[in-house]
Formats: sequence, C-alpha cells, structure tokens
Amino acid sequence: MTLTPLKYFESLYPENSREKEIHQYLTFLKKGLSAQIIGLPGTGKNNLLRLLAYNTDARKYHLKTYEKLMHFVYIDSAEAKGRDHIDIIKLIFSSIAFSLSERQLLEESTKVRSLLQEAISMNDEFLMMQFLKKAIEFLTIEKKLSLILLFDRFDTIAPNLTEDFFANLKTFRNLAKYRFGAIFSLKRPLDETVDINILTDFSDIVTGNEIYIAIYDPIAISFRTKYIEKMSRKSLGKDTAEKILDLTGGHSKLTKLAYEKFVTEDEKITDIKKYLLDKPTIISALGEVWQSLLPSEKLALKNKDFENLSEKYLTKTGLVVGKKLSIPLLVDFIESKKIDVDESIKYDAQRNEILKANNPITQLLSSSEFKLLKFMLENKDKVLSKNELINAVWTDQKTQEGVSDQAFDQIMHRLRKKIETDPANPTFIKTIKGTGYKLSS
Repeated sequence: MTLTPLKYFESLYPENSREKEIHQYLTFLKKGLSAQIIGLPGTGKNNLLRLLAYNTDARKYHLKTYEKLMHFVYIDSAEAKGRDHIDIIKLIFSSIAFSLSERQLLEESTKVRSLLQEAISMNDEFLMMQFLKKAIEFLTIEKKLSLILLFDRFDTIAPNLTEDFFANLKTFRNLAKYRFGAIFSLKRPLDETVDINILTDFSDIVTGNEIYIAIYDPIAISFRTKYIEKMSRKSLGKDTAEKILDLTGGHSKLTKLAYEKFVTEDEKITDIKKYLLDKPTIISALGEVWQSLLPSEKLALKNKDFENLSEKYLTKTGLVVGKKLSIPLLVDFIESKKIDVDESIKYDAQRNEILKANNPITQLLSSSEFKLLKFMLENKDKVLSKNELINAVWTDQKTQEGVSDQAFDQIMHRLRKKIETDPANPTFIKTIKGTGYKLSS
C-alpha cells in the first residue's frame, strides 16, 4: 500500500471547483452525519474528495475560520482491494498518519505515526484497532479536530466487507463525540452496493445521504483545459474547444483526454467527432460509463426510451437530461457497438469472476449477491429452494438465522436488477411458484 504525496494538486483545480457538491456534503457533516458521493466513472469523484484533503485554498474557501478545526483524510480504497479486514484498518491508520504529515501537523503526525508503528509491530487485528482508536481519540478529543475519512473508489472493497467495517466506523464516531464523519465515493448508492446486514450499524448515519456528482463542472473544466493548453503551449481555439465540450458533455475524463489528444496534433482536424471516436482512450472511457450501467438502463439508452424513463439513476447522474443523452459521443458509441444486453451469464473459476456478455460484473455485486449467483450458476437449470440457497450462501448457522424472508427477497430483487433487462419479467432467474428458484443462463 503506497501513499503518494499530492502537493501538486492545488495547481490543478481552483478553490471553488465542485462548489455545489462540497456544500452538500459539508451540510451532512455539520449535522454529525456521513454521506455518499455517487456518480458515473470519470466524472471526477476522486478530485472532489481530494479538494478538501489537499487543497488549502479550497478548505479556507468553504470552511472559513473552521478550516483549522477539520481534518480530511483521503483514502484510496483500491489499495485494500481483495485484502483482509486488518489491511483495511492498516490503510485507514496509515492514511491518517500520512495526511497529518502532508498538512504539517507535526505533533499530531509524530504521535499517530508512533502508534501506527507500534500497532504494525504486533500484527494483530484486535490490537491494531485499539491503537487506531487511541489515535482517533487523541486527534478528536485532545486536539479537538473533526476527523473526516474520505473513501475514494469504495466500490473496490465493498464486495468483501464484513459487518466489522461499519461497526468500527460507528465506534469511531461514538469515541470522537461526533467529531467524526465518512464520505464514500461510489458508482451506486451504498444500499445497492453492500448487503443490508453489513450496513446495519452505520445505516442511520449514512443511508439516504446521497450526493450525485454532476457530469459537467464548468469551473473545474475551464481551469483544467486552460492548464493543459498552458503546459503544451498550444491553444485549441474557441470553435474546437466548444465542439469538444459539446461532444463530451463536459464529462471530466472525456474532456481531459480529448484536450490531451488535440494539443499533440500538428494538423487541423476537420471531423472532430470521427477523430475522437477513433481514439482507443476515448472508446475506453466511454466503455467504462457503459459497463457501469444495469441491463435495464442499457436497454433504455439503446432504445432511446426517454419519454417514460423509469431508470432514476440515469437522470440522477445527469446522463439523461430531458429527452436526450448528455454525452453525445456516447450515443455514437452505443449505436456503433450494437451491444446485445441479453447475452449469457457464466462463472469464470480461474479468475473468480462472474461474466455477462463476457464482461466482468463482479464489482456490481455485493458479497451475498456474488455467492448467490455463483451457486445458482453452478446448479444451472436446477430448481433450488430458498433454504438451499440460504444454506449455500450463508454457511454460518448464526448468520443463517439472521436472514429473514424479507432480507432474502431484497437480495434476490437487487440481484435481478443487476442482471435482468426487465427485473419484473426475468429471463435468467425464474421463480418456481411454491418451490424456489431456477437459473437459466
């Protein structure tokens, strides 16, 4: 797990970037609550989190005189992908120590680093937690700092989380006398990403506190594109710049990639759309957006069914505005690919991945959803009772007792949403009345 200094970050984005979203999550934090930053891939969720962690001017702009009382800790969750719970604790601990050093809080940094080194030397999860609690108590009670953990790319660790993760966050909050909060950056809301029993301890603090990041932030994009032109010593010109913005919808990653391509070109590009759609990096970024969508959402986009759109995620993320897609390049991408959303599902044992249309969908699934679908794939075309499924997925007797009919039905409903084009009329997971369920892939 490597923590890289980001001192250069202040030069990349102005203090008032993402002003609306930051105001929203600060409102939650001031109430002692936590929040979720939700948005499509490439919209700049990581930059939104890092603004307050690494941009002093942004902190002062938003927090005024309270700036010195709040400490934001950026945590790249992907560093702990596939790791055990002790490694997640270690990542949180080391990220806190690193952030204090970056902010030149020397006394606090020295104390927390000392606790971290002692905890690491013992290599025991229980003791690691005790030392982390000491560090949090020192910062929030003795030093009176409000400690905010910013979990970027939280989707990468969500499938493997246990109940302990959110129970620990609740413990930290109680220990800190409410001078503690967490912000989670995700593609989907937490209640669609993790199992309900895992989130229970923290549910009242974070569930429903959703902030959807806009695809286009004019202030940040203007600043970033000018920075690219300045560093390349080349101006694209007003017409080209406007055309790029129009085609990308101001989508952060697409716009940045487009600018970076254009400033390296010596010849004048006449067909800007064709030029961009010929670039693998642009196609890859469009593919990331497409693969983050559920089958029913893909179908709505393929059919341009915007009149009676029931897929709220598409409008909440701003991908659909009014009766059209907000990223014109994505329209061409979808049409050119002629993607069939009904292709089969299979389990790849070698990679421990579930694939749909040969694309991994494991990251869309919670731990229980993955186990449930894997078991059904291994027993394809067999009718499986609810008890068989519960016994296979929740192998621990105590855990099985906690799976009510309502909880199981909710997991099945969420799973269908993630694999079925029309969850109300499933083609993969069929309900066999009075008997159970059957998967045909």
